[in-house]
Amino acid sequence: MKAIYLYDKTSREFQGSKLVDDDYVAAAGETEIKPADGLYEPVTFPTDDATAWVGTDQAVWQAAQDAAYQEYLKEHPEAAPQPTAEQQALTALAQQIADNDTNTATQITSIEQALTALATGGNE
Repeated sequence: MKAIYLYDKTSREFQGSKLVDDDYVAAAGETEIKPADGLYEPVTFPTDDATAWVGTDQAVWQAAQDAAYQEYLKEHPEAAPQPTAEQQALTALAQQIADNDTNTATQITSIEQALTALATGGNE
């Protein structure tokens, strides 16, 4: 048994694979050349005499996936992910920490000014 990899005769896009007997001869739209791991869709077999499949760049594929997801969310806003109670609590804590940092910085500035005023006898 051997694997045969199928592609659309027009678009040349990968369509799947099948197991055949060892003496099977690949027909039009078929090849014995296995697509390499890590190829992103669309994966195509560029010519009948090609020696390798060609895939899309990961960044291009990811951008298309993200755009399709955003379009889906526009059509189905109820499907948008909602933050869990734990995520909301963590966000609130992070905001409190940020607020505390701001308050601390303000207090340090006030203390520095007071110390400067004490050191100069209040003549500043």
